[in-house]
Parts: sequence; structure tokens; C-alpha cells
Amino acid sequence: MKMRAFAAVLLLGLLAFVSGTVQAKDLDFEFYYQKIDEVVQINNPEPKGWWEKTKAFGKNILNASAKLWEKRVTRNFFPGEGKKTWYSSEDKNIAYKLTRVKVRDEAHLLALMGAKGDESKLTDGQRALLAAYRHSKSKAIIDRMKYNSRSSLIVMLTDTGGLEDEGGKYANIRRDFWPCSTGRAIQISSFLYDYPGSEADVRSTFVHEFSHSLDHTVMEFIKPYGPDKSHYVDEKTGKRAAFIEGWAEFNQMLDSDSEAKNMRESVKNIRIENPKKAGEYSFKDAKDLSGSELANVEGINALIMWRIAREIPGGQDKVFRSFKASNYPWRNLRHLLRDLVKKNPGDAAKVAKILDEETLGKLSESDLKGFLGRTPAAAAAISAIRKTSEQPLPVAPAKISGTTIENTKPALTGSGKSPFADQ
Repeated sequence: MKMRAFAAVLLLGLLAFVSGTVQAKDLDFEFYYQKIDEVVQINNPEPKGWWEKTKAFGKNILNASAKLWEKRVTRNFFPGEGKKTWYSSEDKNIAYKLTRVKVRDEAHLLALMGAKGDESKLTDGQRALLAAYRHSKSKAIIDRMKYNSRSSLIVMLTDTGGLEDEGGKYANIRRDFWPCSTGRAIQISSFLYDYPGSEADVRSTFVHEFSHSLDHTVMEFIKPYGPDKSHYVDEKTGKRAAFIEGWAEFNQMLDSDSEAKNMRESVKNIRIENPKKAGEYSFKDAKDLSGSELANVEGINALIMWRIAREIPGGQDKVFRSFKASNYPWRNLRHLLRDLVKKNPGDAAKVAKILDEETLGKLSESDLKGFLGRTPAAAAAISAIRKTSEQPLPVAPAKISGTTIENTKPALTGSGKSPFADQ
């Protein structure tokens, strides 16, 4: 079974690699509005006696097969319309019955949400779904399409209808319908944005998830986020996981200086999850970690790319071009930076300086070569920042200009403007 699973993942990785070589193309969004009708029990959670336990075991196998197909195939390729079943990833004994309709246009979406052209009738969460739909047509999204290799992308707009009562009967909804991207499909839910003024937050989330859809990197196979399956901007994770999330956060930062400022504040202390106890974290001052550990923090990955985009002439385009050139399953930040330095040798010194500062001078000369490559320009840049062991360790910039926002919302606030406007 493990070999079959590995083979399946390998095949998906190869498909991603092939698709990464496809010429950039315009992307068609296929929006679906779906509303949860009810939560149903699909198996006995507490079987008693040998016969009930036998039936429950058999049903578990059938449900697991149906869930795998629904989650990996139906959602990503053949979502369809009508009455559907959405299997829970958190509780094997429940599923969600929902009604799904393909959205024709904005007026149709408003009608599906019961507004019939009157936005004042929408809940805050529904208003966020509308904002996500509108943002798909924004310049910020359209300008990123030149780095895309897909022809279409499914977007599920889920109206949870208040069933998500946290800590209550349907608490699993929060995990089962959390915003995410599979590459082929994006999931956005109303419950996370059910507060006034949430439109900016959902636009930022949409950019984050859309940026994931551009990325063919495959995460580590074993607990890439740690035992609790969650990730934070200040958490040390796997190399590829840190790059995948850092890339998406970098894109959010391009749209909003306040997000960049929040990111800087967030990585002063790094959280490390107990590998034996899900959700138990210890916090360390960033200065107490090694360079390799710091390079495995998604927020630091994001800051490195963001600073290159902001501090090097034409840096944003250079980051995106190297992102596309290195867009294969097993890459991490090293591969993007090596490609960037190789193609832009005149920027090697500045890239090396940014990398060195964001990892607090903790990377060895060998580590730096791993990130920057072994070209003459890279060698000269590394030599320049490692001239003497007596020099003080570099320090990342203390602050980023902009207005600080409170980290009380589920997503960082984005302005929705296009970061590509001046290109």
C-alpha cells in the first residue's frame, strides 16, 4: 500500500513537472457556489459487539475509498452541479450534504446567495465570497497569469450558513472548509470572513491561494507542517513547505506594505512544534537558531523574496521569472535563488546580502553556495560577505515602513492593488 501511495505521488509530481514546462496561458476561472444543507453521519462512531464492529469496519473502507475519489478527483476535475457529498477530513464518520451550482456571472452569484441584486441582504461572509469572485477579475490576478501554465482553475465558494459554530456540534466545518488550494482548485468559505469589512482579507487570501495554484512544488511526504497539520508564518517546517507557503505570503506582501511590516514583526521569535505532541510549541529567539533552521521558516522565505523584489532594480520580475524557471516538484528557495543569481550575475552581491541578513549571518560558506550556486559571481559575493570571521553578524532590517495592523483577523489585510502595475 505504501509503495502504491508513493507511486501515485511520484506520478502526480511528474505530471506537475510536465505541466510546469507548458507555455504561460490565460486562465479561465470556474466558480461554483455551494451551500451546506446538512451534516450527516456516515458510520457508527461507537459500534458495540462483533457484528456492529464488523459492519463499521467494512463501511470505513467503503467511505475511505469514496472520500479519496471525491477529494482528489471530483473536487479538482469534475465538480459538477446539484446535490453533492463532501467527506470530512477531520471525522471519518461524517460528511456534508450540499447543493452546488456553477456561477454564470456576478448577478447569478448574488441571486444564489439570496440577494437578487441587493448586496445589503448579504451576510458579511457572503459579501466576502462576492469580493473573492470580483477579485479574480482584478489586475492583480490577471497580471500574474503570465506565470501560469494551467488552462482553468476551479474555485469553490462555500456558504456554511452558520453551521460552523466553533466548539459546538459542527466544529469540524472550520477544518473541513478552511481556505486552501490543491493546485487545480481553490476553496474559500464564508465562515472565516463573517465580520464587517472582511472583503480586504478575503482578497488577500485569494491572492495567497491563487499563488499556490501557480506553484508545482510538492511538499515533504511526512508531516511537512508537523504533527498538528497547521502552519504559521513564524514556524520552522520542512524546506519545501516553507518555500510553498513563503511564496504565497510573498505575493500577499507585494499587494500590501502592511503585510510586509507584519511579517517582519512576526519572525523575531520562531515557533518549533514538539514532534511527539501535536500543537505543543516552544518559542525561540531567531538569534538562537541556526541559519538552516531560519531558512526553513516560511516568513523568512517570504521576506527574502520580497526584499529582492523591492531592493533590486527589476527585482520583482526577476523573482517571478526564476520562480517559473525552477517550477518543478522538488524545489525549494535554493533553486529559485540559484537560478536568479545565474541569470542576473550583477545582482549576486545584493541577493547574497539579503539572504545573509535574513538568516542573521548563520549560514556557513557551504550553505551560502547551496543557496546561491557556484558561479564566479556567486563566489565573489559569498567571499565579500565572509571576508573575516571577526566581522559582526549581519542584522535583518528592524522595521518595514507602513501601517501596522492587528493580528486579530484570520487573514492579513491586502489592498487589492496590482503589484505589477508599474511593469
